[in-house]
Order: sequence, then C-alpha cells, then structure tokens
Amino acid sequence: MQRDVVEVKDRLVQTARASAADEESILASAEQILRSLANQPEVRSASADCRGTLVNTLKGLSYFTNIARIGASGQVLCAALPPPELSNVASRDWWREAEQRKAFFVTPQIYSAASERNVLAGVLPLVDESARFDGVIVVALDVGWLDVLLRSKVPAGGIAAVFDTSGKMIASNNLEAAAMIFTNPPLGEGGATQLLSARVDGTSWSYAIVPLASNGTSVGFAMRDADLFAGTYLHVATDLLLPVLMLGAASAAIWIATDRLVTRWIVYLKRVATAYGRGHYAIRPVALEEAPSEFRTLGETFSHMAAGVQDRDRRLRDAVAQKSLLIKETHHRVKNNLQIVMSLLSLQAAKIRDPAAQNALRQAQIRVNALALVHRILHEIEDLGAVDLKLLLEDLARQIHEGFGAERRDLKLEINVIGRHVPSELAVPLTLFTVEALTNAFKHAYPPNSSGGTIRLTLAPVEHGKLRLAIEDDGEGVEQYSAPSGIGSRLIQAFAIQVGGSASVQRRQGGGTVVSLVFPDPDSEIQDPESKIGSREPIASEI
Repeated sequence: MQRDVVEVKDRLVQTARASAADEESILASAEQILRSLANQPEVRSASADCRGTLVNTLKGLSYFTNIARIGASGQVLCAALPPPELSNVASRDWWREAEQRKAFFVTPQIYSAASERNVLAGVLPLVDESARFDGVIVVALDVGWLDVLLRSKVPAGGIAAVFDTSGKMIASNNLEAAAMIFTNPPLGEGGATQLLSARVDGTSWSYAIVPLASNGTSVGFAMRDADLFAGTYLHVATDLLLPVLMLGAASAAIWIATDRLVTRWIVYLKRVATAYGRGHYAIRPVALEEAPSEFRTLGETFSHMAAGVQDRDRRLRDAVAQKSLLIKETHHRVKNNLQIVMSLLSLQAAKIRDPAAQNALRQAQIRVNALALVHRILHEIEDLGAVDLKLLLEDLARQIHEGFGAERRDLKLEINVIGRHVPSELAVPLTLFTVEALTNAFKHAYPPNSSGGTIRLTLAPVEHGKLRLAIEDDGEGVEQYSAPSGIGSRLIQAFAIQVGGSASVQRRQGGGTVVSLVFPDPDSEIQDPESKIGSREPIASEI
C-alpha cells in the first residue's frame, strides 16, 4: 500500500510538471530575455534608442505584453508599450523586493495599465559599476495565455492550476473546480512538493503542488482518487485474493493428495477393522496394491493379527470343547457311580430286617437317585456356563412325577417356571433343593391309601431383585420338616445357603405344605450385597 501511495505521488508530480511545462519555459525565457536586454547599452542607459530596442524585442514574443526599463527611483524610463502617462512604481510592493534582491524574480499577479490586463511581471534587478541598485528591467507576461496553455496539456479528468508567488491561483483549466480542490495555498518560492487531498461533493481528490523552477510560482494538479487508485485497488485486490486463491489451490491439492494417499486407505482399513470387531477375521486387506508402503505394511500387520486371533479362537474353542467334554464325562461317571451306590443301598436294604434301618436306607437311596438324576441332566445339556433353569426344573419335575407313579395315584403336577439362564454352580443346589422338596411331597404328603391331589412347582420374581422357588402341595402336610435337626430340614437350609438365599416351610391355608426358597436373581441389577452365591462351604459341610 505504501508503494502505491508513492507511485500516486510521483504520478501527480510528474503530471503537474508536464502540464505546466510551457509556463515554466515561458518564465525561464523571460529571465533570459531580460538578461540579454541588460547587456544592451541603450537599454541600460535608457537612451533614445531604448524604446526601439524594446519594441523590436517584443515583436517576436507573443506571450508577453510589454517590456520596460525602470530607473533606481522607480520612474519608468522607457517601455515598448508606454503607460498612458509617465508613472513611478516605487510604491509597489514588488519594488521594495527588487531593491533588496539581486536575482530575477516573478511578482504576484498585477494589473498592467499599459496593456490593460492582468500580468505576471518578471523582474531583473540591475546594479551599476559601484554595485549600487540601478533600477530594473521588467517584462509583463499575459496571464490569459496560461489558461490556454493549461487546457492543451492537462489529461482528461485532471484539474490543473498555476499559482503566483503569493499563492493566488492565476490560471486553471477549470477555475470553479480548482477553487474547491486547491484550498491549501502553495508554499511559494523555495517551497517543497506537497501531496494533499480534498473532498468535493462527496468525491475524494488527491493533488500535488509543485514549484516551478525557482521563481516562486507553482503548479497544482488534481485527480479523483477513484481514477488515481484504480491500479492500487487492483493491487490490493490482487494482494488479498492471490494468497486466498493460492491457499485455496493449495488446500485443494492437499485435499486431493491426502484423499488419494491417506484418507481412502484409512477408510478402507477402518472398514477392515470394523469387520474384525464384529468377528469376521477371515477378511484380509488385499486391496492395498496402490497404497503407500506404510499402509501396505499396516495391512500386512492387520492380516497377521487376524490370523493370530483366528488361531487363538480356534485353540480356545478346542480347549472349551475339550473342557466341556471332560465335564460331561465327569457328570456321566458320577451318575454311573451314584447308580452303583444306589444299587448297593438297595441290596443292603433288602438284607436288613429292622424296619427303621430299612427305611433310612431307602431314604438315602432316594437322595442318591436324585443326585444321579441331576448329573444325568447336566451331562445332557450343551452349555454348562448358562444352564436353562426352566428346562432343567421342568424335566426334573416330570421325571420325579413319573418315578413315584403319580399318574396311578391321580397326583397332578403343575409347573409355572419363568425363563432364566444360570451357571451350573447355581443350578446344582437349586436342582437338589427341588428334588428334596418334590420327593418329600410325593412321599409324605399323600399316604398310600389316599388318591388325588395337586403339587405345584413355581419360579417367579419377587421384590428387591430376587426369585422365589416354591413347591406347594395340598396333601396332609410333610412332617419331614417338623424337626429342625432332621435331615430334610438341614438339606433345604444347606441348599438355600449355597445359593445365597433363605428357605422356609409353611403350612398351606386349606391344608398342605409350602416349601419355598428366596434367592438373588442373576439377571437383576438390584443385588443384596450381603447375599453372595457360592460364598459358603459345600453342601457336605452343612449336613
């Protein structure tokens, strides 16, 4: 921007000087004419031939109106065009300046009575042999010519003006506009070039005032800012827009390069990683032939990682399958061993004649049979980590129902169990609890001579994130639980402790018994911090 301002200033100064080149030449020629005449004896002495010399000199000078020789007292001694009457100019302001100066100067605009028009007077002071003031030689320049000369030189859209030594505007190509623009008078003789601005009727102008040679006159030239700074505006727009365009082009190039070299491969590898996150490890990043070497290396790393995960999963699945097979085999062998134990108890009971001992062995045989039944069911299910409790209890209840010949005795079994998946360590004590309660109900609630009845097995949620497992009969009641030290009572309490719950035996209204177990629901977020499944010792330590 500073560079443009300097260029505008130089342009105004050069145009101003070019516009007033003729005026400057005329004033310079005026000084040369006067110095030439000063060397003429007849002019210097103001002899009879003085006027003829001045007249002959003036004939070839169309811009000048008069030439005169004035004595040291201010009296006009001779003139090419004499004034109407002999006059004395000693009272003029410029005369006092002539007495003090030794060099050529130009007066402010004055009125010439001889030529009857406004003129600029070029004055050359003279001195005699004793260096005393000896008057002057004066040439009068017609101010009207200055307007003519300016109009022929001023560029379109520009306003030019010539100022005399007092700063008064004496010529212009547009006097009205110039008067409103050039409001600051020039500095006069010896002044420096000025760059100024003005505002006329809402339009901003810039102008320069330039001294003409060293004679004290000045020329001013003005142009509208819109015309002057058109190039500046273009430079500013270019300076502002070019970086933006370059930045935009660079951004586009970076975006294209980034998309081609980086983004598309990151997106592709992201899709591969998403597939791996969903378990699809068979996918391989094979479309990286055109990618940079870093992405090809990363793709190979992904492939090795996926292959490693696949191999690890395969080994884990094999290990889990082998573990499940071993667990199932364990349950199968335990079941077989329990059946052997049950057979031995049956043989031993057949040899004993004591009814009480024989009854105790039969009770043990029933419980061992229940344990064998649990292990058979655990052997047959697929996922030991999530046992379907509904399927387990329903199967168990039906097998006990059939084992006691309940259909012949017209004993009905109603099952209402909600769906839950529980770990095997919770399923075993719940199953044993159910076996103990159901076998006691079938055996003791309905004597051999009775017929008809209903046993209900329910599993439902209760408050505070817990489940309630209940076995309810409408028979004569189970005396098995009446003694707190009895085996049945101790067993159901032990099973309740194993699942972190509490067991209770209550008389049913209208007859019968309700054996219930309340324990934490594994699927509930509301848990009692004091009830922790599996926090107690095994069943054997409780009974």
